[in-house]
Amino acid sequence: MSSNDRYNLQKNSDLETLESFKILISNVKSLKDKTWGCPWQKIQSHKSLIPFLNEESSEFIDAIYEKNADNICEELGDLLLQVMLHSEIGYENKEFELNDVIKNLNKKIINRHPYIFHKKEKVSLEKSQKIWENIKNSEKEANHIESSISKNLNLKIKNLPPTVGTDQITNVVKKYGFKWESTDQIFEKLEEEINEFKEAIKSKNDSDIKNEFGDIYFTLLNLSNFLKINPESALQKTNKKFLDRFSIIEHHAGDNIKKQTPKDFQRLWQIAKQKLKRKNS
Repeated sequence: MSSNDRYNLQKNSDLETLESFKILISNVKSLKDKTWGCPWQKIQSHKSLIPFLNEESSEFIDAIYEKNADNICEELGDLLLQVMLHSEIGYENKEFELNDVIKNLNKKIINRHPYIFHKKEKVSLEKSQKIWENIKNSEKEANHIESSISKNLNLKIKNLPPTVGTDQITNVVKKYGFKWESTDQIFEKLEEEINEFKEAIKSKNDSDIKNEFGDIYFTLLNLSNFLKINPESALQKTNKKFLDRFSIIEHHAGDNIKKQTPKDFQRLWQIAKQKLKRKNS
């Protein structure tokens, strides 16, 4: 196939995509129509859709790990629907509209890749990342009058999921030298937090218990950041592993599963653990 043929095929595909996108815009507006729209969609807000955005993101990540192209395609569509719905809500609230979302994204892409859009220049991966980070930081400085690191971080993580917020905090403060030197140092801190958590439980102070648990969780997330482990992905794998083991327990216990004692479950858990270990070895 000649380069001209490939260009024409790509051009036709792009035109078809634009037509499909027009239909999608129309469909979303129909869903949100005040008179004939979907009753459930009409009452949604940015905040009420957060659980669904988290759910769709998790399902997309699962599809990637499963290496299922059809599922990846489908879940990407579900994520796109979330973008479309939030854009329509923004329009209804007179905050922004879909065009603003696209224009801002195009502006960001162009601004953060000057070696592609402003001047053609081949750069290394390391240099491209450095350029991205420098431009991103300069944009933040222009957007935030407040220079305090902590206040800027508070603004940045205000509406983020807590685990993502912790990661953002850790990544920013370590640039200023506030960072862990080793895993041993983090484990010492973790042990300290666990002991404080135990004391809080003994005191039966609900507020202290909650605070100390948060400290343990924060330290664990710092450990995952230090080791460059995605905590969400790690937890997803553990969830799957747990359910795989519990499936074996269900098989062994059968209809008597509700009659098992804690000791029975411990014994069945070890059986399931060994069975899966042999299967995966």
